[in-house]
Amino acid sequence: MAAYGAEYDPSIIELSAARLYSKADAVVMGSIAIGMVIGAAFGSVPLTSLGAAWPIPSIFGVATLIVGAVLGGIIGYTIGDARAFGYRIQAQSALCQLQIERNTAAVLEAAAIRPVLAVPPQQVAVAPPLQSVEPPLSPPISVSG
Repeated sequence: MAAYGAEYDPSIIELSAARLYSKADAVVMGSIAIGMVIGAAFGSVPLTSLGAAWPIPSIFGVATLIVGAVLGGIIGYTIGDARAFGYRIQAQSALCQLQIERNTAAVLEAAAIRPVLAVPPQQVAVAPPLQSVEPPLSPPISVSG
């Protein structure tokens, strides 16, 4: 029995991974929405009283608002996708560990099913120790100088 009444349940890990993927998608969509709002706010400046200080005429205000929203959405997607990657990595790591556990359990189960054959011990013949053979002596070499 596990501590505190907690039992191992692989479905919890799968549920956690699914939630991490959902969180990653939500981060991307939220970043796009926030980026579009901020971009639209900057793009709408020519429509406000601050627009008099800008070189863009106010008749292009709707166009700058749309362009700002699109650029903000693109920037939001880039930031959100980078942040969501971390959640996807965590989900894949959990699923990888779960798959390792399943593979290990399958190997142990396969090893337990295979019958163990009783092999009688074999007699090993021991060779007699080798006698050392000394090389023949060569005549001394004389150095005449």
